[in-house]
Amino acid sequence: MGSFSGIAQGAAPERSALDHDLHVVDDDALTSAAVPPAAPRLADDDVLRFPRGPAAGECIHQVFERIDFTQPEGWPAAIEQALRLLPSMGAAAGADAGEAATATSATMQAAMLQRMLADVLATPLPLGTATPLRLAELPSARRLTELEFHLPAHRLDAATLNDALARQGYALPRLAFATLRGFLKGFIDLVFEHEGRYFILDWKSNHLGDAPAAYGPQPLAAAMRDQAYHLQHLLYGVALDRYLRTRIPDYRFETHFGGAVYLFVRAVRPDWVDAEGHPAGVVFHRAEADTIHRLSALFDDAET
Repeated sequence: MGSFSGIAQGAAPERSALDHDLHVVDDDALTSAAVPPAAPRLADDDVLRFPRGPAAGECIHQVFERIDFTQPEGWPAAIEQALRLLPSMGAAAGADAGEAATATSATMQAAMLQRMLADVLATPLPLGTATPLRLAELPSARRLTELEFHLPAHRLDAATLNDALARQGYALPRLAFATLRGFLKGFIDLVFEHEGRYFILDWKSNHLGDAPAAYGPQPLAAAMRDQAYHLQHLLYGVALDRYLRTRIPDYRFETHFGGAVYLFVRAVRPDWVDAEGHPAGVVFHRAEADTIHRLSALFDDAET
């Protein structure tokens, strides 16, 4: 039994945050020297002050998994449950001793998560559709949380996968993993429908900086490349493509497959946009049908 985490483990930097199953860690060591300086002093309830590390990353994921996006009155209970994943009320990274006592109390951490949810779910997401999507308007009936999949892998090897990704134009760290004969297992954070298309969404709790520019196109492109996130959404895309074929009688990739959106949630907020109006912390990518089908074929290759 293999997974994206297992495939990518040897390719990304040691301190990388591959996904929440690998337990997200502090990304300061991966931050480029070119990242702009920190923003002015953060408000006490800003999620950028929220603790970092494995438990914090899992806590943030749990909040998004447990809530109904359209029912904010239920968010506090979900936040309270998720905060139990934090082993202690340790000081927020970067806070001085005086600030830490305020920023790291249970009440303040709950306020950080509450504000984060309001910001992320209210931000218009450009998805290549006629209208952007605000997740706050997405009912539970149009979403699947933690969709589990198993892809049969007769013989998936690193050299073949590296070659396939390169041929499709994806620059990723070179993969090195033992040939997989069995299944590739995974959980997609969220699958949702918008305007007749079906999308993959992945929550990322990486801390890339404290200013909007730290979550702009270039830093996000670097994170997607260095952390092998493109590999992640392509594998998830293979799984979603196969899933939709079993659920939609007239399924056509060009019509129904929406793509993947990655939300670096510490920065996704309605008022953080660049000069072109693109929201900070948002990466959207729609793979070509040929790419998904070629990768899918790798899982069908039998022993020779």
